[in-house]
Amino acid sequence: MTEGESTRARIVRVSAELFARQGYHGTGLTELLAATGLGKGGFYHHIASKDDLLLEIMLEPINRALHAAEAITTSSLPAVEKLTALGRELGASMGQDLSAWTVFLREYSSLSEEDKAQVLALRRAYLDHWRAVLTEGMASGAFREVDLSVVESVFGLFVYTFVWDDKGASGTQLTDAVMDLLLYGVRAAALPVDAGSAAGQAANGRPGARTH
Repeated sequence: MTEGESTRARIVRVSAELFARQGYHGTGLTELLAATGLGKGGFYHHIASKDDLLLEIMLEPINRALHAAEAITTSSLPAVEKLTALGRELGASMGQDLSAWTVFLREYSSLSEEDKAQVLALRRAYLDHWRAVLTEGMASGAFREVDLSVVESVFGLFVYTFVWDDKGASGTQLTDAVMDLLLYGVRAAALPVDAGSAAGQAANGRPGARTH
């Protein structure tokens, strides 16, 4: 247990790690009790059911992300900076709580219909902020015209970039790589060839970039 962490928070954190690694249906009560160090009575004193536990794991990261997104999209920042801020906030959240985000992405189908509707509504509300910023940027001419259906890939793009990284990159580096792809894929202006970013290196044909 980390300092100041409640028993309930520890159950949620440890369970998220197990669900992310083994899957919700692949994790039994015996494994949850062993991982949390609790007896059955102690476990159910804090958690009503395994289904409720799954819902709580999913709600925590999306609610935090939604709160941050609301502050960003209502700010006076230009669209490019808003999009960058959305990406950096999501990347930071992924870096801090990757197990819960992995469960969020992979296990929503394991929820009851009522819980699934709640999670998907929050997911849609969050992604609406990305859609709003892209729409704002297209209207101002900062972004080229794009099909907003691509926004549905945002969670997968971030989660799988973090999950499958085999280079030992930091969360900031992974976030920058994703945002290079997103920003320079929608920017109306030409890609800056002297950029120090991964996208700029690719434009210059520097080591690691694909050339044709």
